[in-house]
Amino acid sequence: MACNCFDKVAEACDKQIRDVIGSDLAEMGESGFENAVWVMSAGDHAPVSLKYRFRYYRRRKNGEPETRQTKSDTAIMMRFCPFCGTAFSGSEVRDVPVRDGL
Repeated sequence: MACNCFDKVAEACDKQIRDVIGSDLAEMGESGFENAVWVMSAGDHAPVSLKYRFRYYRRRKNGEPETRQTKSDTAIMMRFCPFCGTAFSGSEVRDVPVRDGL
């Protein structure tokens, strides 16, 4: 891995929360980042992805919006460590076309 910031931050968060809870901590369930990922391609990658939520209402044939929401969520991989700025030397990066107004 390009850096060990995620390990350091997870360890610091775990310690801080344990210190705050103190003797009220009876049994440990789990501790760590949500959205952990295993990337099978070559190179360094961030061990965590960001979830991007996108919800919308489809247009009916009559032009009115549907009553139920449609989910079109995705995950975004980081190219740089958000803590120290070190670049991850992972897979090829592709530009994503952005439409006007989004």
